[in-house]
Amino acid sequence: MHSRAEVYSPLQNTAVWIAAWLYNVESSDETLDALRDLGGRHSYLGGPLLPLLRDIRTTADLDTPGPAVRLILWGPGQAPGLLAGSPAMEALTPAGAIVVRGHDASHILVPRYTGTTVQWRWFEETRRLPEPAWLSPGEADALLAQATNQAALLIDATGPTRHDLPNPRLTVGTLADFYDTPGLPAGVTARAAKLFARADQVAAIIETVTDRLNDHSFDPQLFALWRHIRTARMAGVADAVLDYQR
Repeated sequence: MHSRAEVYSPLQNTAVWIAAWLYNVESSDETLDALRDLGGRHSYLGGPLLPLLRDIRTTADLDTPGPAVRLILWGPGQAPGLLAGSPAMEALTPAGAIVVRGHDASHILVPRYTGTTVQWRWFEETRRLPEPAWLSPGEADALLAQATNQAALLIDATGPTRHDLPNPRLTVGTLADFYDTPGLPAGVTARAAKLFARADQVAAIIETVTDRLNDHSFDPQLFALWRHIRTARMAGVADAVLDYQR
């Protein structure tokens, strides 16, 4: 199992960019450019991405309290916040989904990443979706801080590496740079940015230990770390969206 699929999804930044565009913080051109950086060429209903943004604008409920845009991530030990057996659930990939709150339904955007292209599908759900954890940024950060300490112990426990393997901590720095690109839109709260940065750092440590150093002796402990990373990313998106709403 490649750990990156469990600890990283371009949907984190995609969701924040869509929210920034919905609340008129970023332009359509800037948003489209950012989404291309996050996945390559996007398509919706066989055509370009702009109609998807227009449909989001038309259907989104920006007035009801609570985040109008939510990120859904899932994986081992963490079920997705969608209804079992629903079309959206059947279409879900490991990358996750974005939920846009509508006036009478939840609009679920499910991407499929294939190389340098992203294909989007749109689903509507009139039934109430499962409630997310709704952790505050502080609560999510505390959980992830604990995960960070555990991850640091993992990398230190690897001890000296073979001469043909990279230095673990240098590799972490390089991978952290990867996870941090291509950036976030204007106005993202410091709390959300801190959560994303911490999630990126722990993700880089996990990838270093499991994939670069090929050490799978800690795999059982990594399941909990993956869950904390995904939860922090979802909480960070919710915080950023709520701040745009204010």
